[in-house]
Amino acid sequence: MNKIIPSLKIEKIAMHGYGIGYAENKAILVPYTLPGDVVDVQLQVEKKDVAFATLVQFRTISEDRIAVKCEAFDGENACGGCDWLMVPYYLQLQWKSDLVKGQFAPLQLQSKVTAAIASPSSFHYRNKSFLPAAVSASGIYFGMYERYSHRVIPHTNCLLHPKLFDDIFNEIAAFADKVKLPVYNETNGKGILRHAGIRINQAQEQVLVVLVTKSSKFPFTQQLVRQLTQRFPQITGIVQNINRSTGNVILGHEEKILYGSPYLYDELDGVKFRVHYKSFFQVNSPLAQLLYGYLEEQLQPTDIVLDAFCGNGSIGLYVADKVKQVIGIETEEAAVADAEFNRELNQKENVSFRQGTVEELLPSLIKERKFSTVIFDPPRKGVDEVVLQAVVQKEIPLILYVSCNPMTLVRDVSFLLKHGYKAENITPFDMFPQTWHIETVVKLTRISA
Repeated sequence: MNKIIPSLKIEKIAMHGYGIGYAENKAILVPYTLPGDVVDVQLQVEKKDVAFATLVQFRTISEDRIAVKCEAFDGENACGGCDWLMVPYYLQLQWKSDLVKGQFAPLQLQSKVTAAIASPSSFHYRNKSFLPAAVSASGIYFGMYERYSHRVIPHTNCLLHPKLFDDIFNEIAAFADKVKLPVYNETNGKGILRHAGIRINQAQEQVLVVLVTKSSKFPFTQQLVRQLTQRFPQITGIVQNINRSTGNVILGHEEKILYGSPYLYDELDGVKFRVHYKSFFQVNSPLAQLLYGYLEEQLQPTDIVLDAFCGNGSIGLYVADKVKQVIGIETEEAAVADAEFNRELNQKENVSFRQGTVEELLPSLIKERKFSTVIFDPPRKGVDEVVLQAVVQKEIPLILYVSCNPMTLVRDVSFLLKHGYKAENITPFDMFPQTWHIETVVKLTRISA
């Protein structure tokens, strides 16, 4: 049996949302705890200077802890969707700003970190959710994975996405159960139904449904389409995505359009977007408007902007009226098609897009044109050093770096600081309330010779 540590006092918050206490010359990291809690914990993984533990019981409860209205939060059947439902929102914002400061402390940039920008909505803010399918004695259901596992925890009322999502997920699960549709088994690779996904626009008048299957076989699809569209008239598209692989990637490369279109239309501050179900689009639309507005404020009318990792062109199109020219780079073919469509939809003649990787295209593009600004909005792995090196060599005057991963952000900013740039400010935006995750924008300028 793993060792029990009694009466551990939680003193502060760490990355990944853990509470930290200290015992036996180790930092003990415990999920679902906050400063002021005194808890008995059971060690799960021990290393030289740190250990990971699970909560056994409370001795003292922090005065900051609030009641949680979710049956899938903490305890034995806790999903991994939320970290901080027990924390008042104002305190979540403070913690996130502090966590970003902590990450930038080795670079001595704590003073550059501002207070976190609050999300207009702290609940039901997600415009997209993909949930894995599972089966129990009670039947088929959808849910979130348990923290650091692939055990699917059922949900009846998720506090992160709209209630409409739960209704649609439940309808699909009930139908799959009725027709005895086999659920995909990760262990033996058998079964059909893998995931279901839902995307909604900000006006909540258009909904996309994605059904991810192991094979093209999907019995009774016409009946399911009829049932979903009759009950939920907001649905404008239903797609069967076929993922034949055995890995953890959700979406495959094959698809069947079962109903309507594989995209919906959305709008941010009057800029319109067609969003394909495979396209990247910020998951919290009202907060995305604040973030994009901030980026626009940093730009000048004479700027020529390179929008790297541009997705469906949302940032570039949003700032287009403020600047002279925008060129976007994006890998995903469907996202580039959306970007081109959105350029025409918004009549932005000063915007264009290139399909390919940033690593391949950026070095040659910045040799061809004199860019004044590069906007980076990369995936969690950050920006490849070959790209940063090309920007450094060209001495691009302004870099606006948008990141959802503080660790890789600090790594890349450190490289830029060593090669002629300075950080003007670091602004956290709370794209993901109720979780430890944070979107951060760093403004970097080239130091004059």
